[in-house]
Amino acid sequence: MQEELPCRLITWGEIYSLCRQLAGQLRKANFRIDIIVAIARGGYVPGRILSDMLGIYDLASFKIEHYQGAYKQQEAFVKYPLNADINGRNVLLLDDVCDSGDTFAIGAEHIGQCGTVNEIRTAVLHLKTVSTFIPGFYAEVVSEWRWLIYPWAVNEDMSSMIAKMQLDDPDLMLLQRLFKQRHGVNVTRRQIEDALLLLQSADK
Repeated sequence: MQEELPCRLITWGEIYSLCRQLAGQLRKANFRIDIIVAIARGGYVPGRILSDMLGIYDLASFKIEHYQGAYKQQEAFVKYPLNADINGRNVLLLDDVCDSGDTFAIGAEHIGQCGTVNEIRTAVLHLKTVSTFIPGFYAEVVSEWRWLIYPWAVNEDMSSMIAKMQLDDPDLMLLQRLFKQRHGVNVTRRQIEDALLLLQSADK
C-alpha cells in the first residue's frame, strides 16, 4: 500500500496574499533590491508577482532540480545556470518554499560562482520548521509538515501521486476518495481529469 503523504492545496488567492506579505516585509527592511533571482521552477510565479509589487524589473532565474512531482530525488544540482550580471548588485534570491534547506545552500553557492554581489538576501513564501536554512524573509511558517501543492504544480504533483497508487482502472470518485484518505486534500473532478491527461501524455 502507498505510504501516506499529507498535503495542502494552496490557492491563487493565498499566493497573492503571501506575496503581498513578503513585499511588505521587504519594504520595511529598507533593502534596495537591484535584481530578483528566482530559483526555478518554484520561484517563477512568486518572482514575477513580487517584481510587479515592488517595481523591480530585473528578474532572472536558474534551475535547481531536486524533486520530481512530490517525490525527492537523491541529490539536488543546478541544471540551468544563472545568466545575468549580478556583480556589485543587491540580489534577492527567491523560492516558493524552504523545505530541507538544501536548495538555498546550493543556490547561494551558485550565486557566489556567478559574480561578486554587493549584498544577497533570501525569501520564500513558506518556511517549514524542519528546514536547516532560515531565509531572511518568509511569509508563513509551516510547523506541521505537509507537502504543499502550489497552483502552478497541481497537475505535476497530482499525476505523480496517482502514478504511485498503481491502480489498474481508476475512476474519478475513487481517486477523490484516495486523495482525501492518503493525502488529506479535497480535489475536484477537473483537477483529477487534468492530472490523468498529463499521465496519459507522459505514457505516449
